[in-house]
Amino acid sequence: MTIKERLTTYGYFILINSVFAIFIALRYLRFLPEVPSDMLGLLFLVLSTFSHMVALTAIVSLILLPFFFLPYGWIRRIIVATLASLILVYLFIDTAVFASYRFHINPAMLDLIFAGQIVSLSVATWLMVIGAVVLVFAIELGVLYAIDERKIRLPAKTGRIFSISAVTALLLSHLIHIWAAAHAYQSVTQLKRYLPLFYPMTSNSLMTKYGWIDEEALEKQKLMTMQKQGDFKFPLQPLQTQVVANPPNIVFLVIDSWRADTFNAENTPNLWNFSQNGTIFQNHLSTGNATRAGIFGFFYGIPSTYWHSAIDNKTSPVFIDRMQDLDYPLGIFASAQLHNPEFDQTVFLKVPNLRKESKGSTAVERDQNITEEWLNWFGQRDRLKPSFSFLFYDSPHGYDFPKDYPHRYEPMLSEVNYLKLNNKTDPEPLMNRYKTSVHFVDSLAKQVLDELNASGEMENTIVIITGDHGEEINDNKQNYWGHNSNFSNPQIHVPFVIVGKNVPKNVDGWNNYFTSHQDVVPTLLQNYLGVKNPIQDYSMGVDLLGKPVDRDWLLSSSYSKYAVVAHQDIMEVGSAGQFSYIDKEYKPLKEEPDYALLKQAMEQISRFSK
Repeated sequence: MTIKERLTTYGYFILINSVFAIFIALRYLRFLPEVPSDMLGLLFLVLSTFSHMVALTAIVSLILLPFFFLPYGWIRRIIVATLASLILVYLFIDTAVFASYRFHINPAMLDLIFAGQIVSLSVATWLMVIGAVVLVFAIELGVLYAIDERKIRLPAKTGRIFSISAVTALLLSHLIHIWAAAHAYQSVTQLKRYLPLFYPMTSNSLMTKYGWIDEEALEKQKLMTMQKQGDFKFPLQPLQTQVVANPPNIVFLVIDSWRADTFNAENTPNLWNFSQNGTIFQNHLSTGNATRAGIFGFFYGIPSTYWHSAIDNKTSPVFIDRMQDLDYPLGIFASAQLHNPEFDQTVFLKVPNLRKESKGSTAVERDQNITEEWLNWFGQRDRLKPSFSFLFYDSPHGYDFPKDYPHRYEPMLSEVNYLKLNNKTDPEPLMNRYKTSVHFVDSLAKQVLDELNASGEMENTIVIITGDHGEEINDNKQNYWGHNSNFSNPQIHVPFVIVGKNVPKNVDGWNNYFTSHQDVVPTLLQNYLGVKNPIQDYSMGVDLLGKPVDRDWLLSSSYSKYAVVAHQDIMEVGSAGQFSYIDKEYKPLKEEPDYALLKQAMEQISRFSK
C-alpha cells in the first residue's frame, strides 16, 4: 500500500469509529432528566454530541496512526483492532458507570473502584467485559480488512462532508456554550456533564468587555461555587475544657452502605433489640453519599467539602484530639483499608500504630476478622481507662455474605453484575441479596453487643450505631444503583441510634426533625468529654441530647458536589456552581429554588476557611 492509501484507510477508519462512538454516546442521553424544551438547549445537545464524539475519536486515533505504517498487514490490523476495541469498550463501560452513578470514569474513580470503595466487581462482570472486548475486536478487525481490501467503498466526497460538518458543529457548540456560560443559561451549561472529557469554551472576560453578559445570573451562580479553600482554621477557637470525672467508653458501630429501611426487628434483630434501650433518630441523614464524605462528617462534625483542607493542613478531628487528651486507648477496626480514601491522613492522622488493613480476601472474611480482633482487644484493654472503639463493617457494600449463611431472602441474585443493571431490572432479587448481607453483619454485631453487655460497663458506655451512607436499588426508577450518585433518601438516609449513659429511651427520636452525622461530635464533646466552647467553634451540628432543633435543611456532599437537602426538595450543586433543582425522587422542578438556603449552605462551606 502507498502512503496515500494508508492515510485513506486511516481516514475511513476514523469516520467509521466516529459513527460507532456517536451511537454509544447516545446511551448518555437516556439519563437526561428531561430533553431540553428550548431550541438553544436542544441544538447544543445535538451539535455537541456529534462533534465531541468525532473530535474524541480523531484525537484518540492519533495513537493508532503510526501502526498504519507497519509493513505486515495482519500484524497491523491486529494491533490497530486491539487498541480500537479497547477504546470503544472503555467508552461503553463509561456509559454503564454513568448510568448508575452519573459520573464518568477518571483516574481517581478508577482507583476507588479497584479499591472496592464504589463497587465490588464480580467475576461475571469481568467476563462480560472480556467478552465485549473480543466481540468488538472481531468487528474492528473485519472493518480494517474490508477497508484494506476495498470491500468498503465510500463516495469521495463523504469524508470531506463529514469532516466539514464535524468542524462546523464543534465551532457552533462552543460558541453557544460561550454565550450560555456568560448568561448562566442552565439549559445549555448543565448538559456538558453528560459527555466524557467535554470541556466547552467559556470567555466571560471577553463577553463582559462587550456587555454581552448577565451579571445578576452569574452572581447567583458564583454564590453556589465551591471556592478552593486555603487556610483551614479548625477549630475557630482552642478547646476550653473541664475535668471529666468518669469519662465513658465510646463505641461506634458503623455499617457501610446501610439503608434506613433495613433497620428493623426482622432484618437486624440484634441491633434492633439493643437499640430499644436508647434513642432512635428516625430522619437521620449522612453527611455524604459515599464513604469519604460520610465518615469525614461523622468524625469532624463539619461538611466533607473540607476534606482537602484537612489533608493539606494535616488537621485531625477535635473529637479524636480530645479523647487522646483524656488518655483513651483507641481501637480502630475497619474492614476496608484506611489509606484510600486517606483516612490515615485525616480522621486517624494522630492515631499511633494505626491498624490500616484487615485480614481476608473478601468483605466477609474481613468483617469476621475485625469482630474477632476487637473482641480480643476489648477483653485485654486497661479497664482503668475509658476506651474508644470504631468497628466499620463492609459486607453490605458488596452485597456479600458467607456461602453457607442460613438466613437468606429469596428470590436472590447469585452474584451482582453491574453491567446488566438497568431501569427494567427487577430490584427484588438484588434487594434480597443486600438484605441478606445486612442480616449477616447483624449476626456479627451481636457478638460485639453481647461482649459490651457482659463487660458490666454499659452504665458508663455510649454506643452509636449507624451507616456511613445509604444504598440505592433503583428506588426512584431513575436507573440509580448503589451510591455516590445522588442525594436522594436511599443514598443518604441511614439508621442512627444512641444507647448508653444518660441517653433516654425514645424510639421516636426527634420524630421527623432532621438529624445529621455532623451532630455526633458536638453531642459527645458537650455531654461526655468536658468541652465548654460554643458548638459553632468546632462543628456545624447540634446536641442530640438537648432540646430538639427543627432544621429546614441539611448539607450533604460527594466527591465533587454538594446538596442542600430539604424535606421536600434538593438543590444539587457542582463544583463550578452548576446546579439542579429536583424533588426527593430526583425529578426536575420548574420553579426557582430558595437562594437564601444556598447562602446559608455556603456559610457552612466557608466558615472554617476564613
